[in-house]
Amino acid sequence: MDRSRFESFSDGVFAVAITLLALDLAVAGPGHGSLLAQLGHHWPSFAAYVVSFFMIGIIWVNHHALVQNIAVVNRTLLYLNLLLLMFVVAIPFATATMAAYLTSGERSNAEVAAAVYALALEAMGLSFALLYEWTLRDDARLHQPLPSARRWEARLRFYGGQIMYIAAIGVAFVAPAAVLVITALTAVYYLSPAPHLRGHRQPGTGQPPQDSAETTPTSRTLRRPAGGRQRAAAWHRFHLRPEPQVQSSLRPRLASALA
Repeated sequence: MDRSRFESFSDGVFAVAITLLALDLAVAGPGHGSLLAQLGHHWPSFAAYVVSFFMIGIIWVNHHALVQNIAVVNRTLLYLNLLLLMFVVAIPFATATMAAYLTSGERSNAEVAAAVYALALEAMGLSFALLYEWTLRDDARLHQPLPSARRWEARLRFYGGQIMYIAAIGVAFVAPAAVLVITALTAVYYLSPAPHLRGHRQPGTGQPPQDSAETTPTSRTLRRPAGGRQRAAAWHRFHLRPEPQVQSSLRPRLASALA
């Protein structure tokens, strides 16, 4: 499958999921008390909306950063990506459920709703982890593979948020509202990209390899010796001006023809 189609489908699902969050932002309307009181009663809906909106947005940003470095799109990757998108779409349901029960006065139901919310995020994180592990299994799958000596360092950085999701599941049965705080902190944790790893360029900073499907036959990558500054130049096959070596071979023929 072409990578652009893979990315377009994923972006569409993310857009739908993040839009569904707003469907729960509603009040009873006139005849049910003052509007200010209704807005105050629905504070869990607004708080959960903000947290989940930024959570899905950050997932989309990190998904884009990961996918743009992928050089091969096969069936395994497609199914792993579908698994991730399935749990991303479940986040609006978990968000609405938790918001509805946090102020319902039913303690046990509020605890279960908060646990479901944290569990949905944990499932999303685990599916993202499977997608990330797929990229580490074979260097040929990436334009710029991560050095093997740095992979566990990257894994620890990547899986740090999973511990917070698991902690949120336990906290849900003690203080359901605290799950929103833990989720917000996890979003902040994933807000910034991973620290630059020495010896590895960030994805997207260089051109794809010569044998990559994204490398056009009309371009060529020119590099200086090791340690020098890298530069890239593109030469179009239909360029009107011949290259220097072509000019040198044409001059004798032109001179004899004009003589």
